[in-house]
Amino acid sequence: MSVFQFDAKGALPFKQRITANTATTVLSATNNVLIVPWFQVNEINGGTQNLTVDTYDGTNAVYLGDDSGLTWNVKAVTAKASYRFTQGLVIPIGSSLRITSSDAAGYFHVHGVYVIVTG
Repeated sequence: MSVFQFDAKGALPFKQRITANTATTVLSATNNVLIVPWFQVNEINGGTQNLTVDTYDGTNAVYLGDDSGLTWNVKAVTAKASYRFTQGLVIPIGSSLRITSSDAAGYFHVHGVYVIVTG
């Protein structure tokens, strides 16, 4: 038996519009661990607002890095750019994936896929 064997539901899509300048929970691992193989954050307005991408356990935030090696902790974006996160992410029970924009209107779209670990 492999130590990496687990029961899971098939990959499920998610999408979220970021429409404010507060931390927006995109995925929450309330009852099960979530595995996020990839997700993408797109700036949709032509602005250069700041973006923060983190996981949050209710007390601590851990800032994520994208495929180009940038850490997204209040980092300015390029207008109309897309940022991919394909290194895989495990969200433990009680934690969440959050996106924060510095613009009051948000102006980000987030989409990707996740897997619910069931056993």
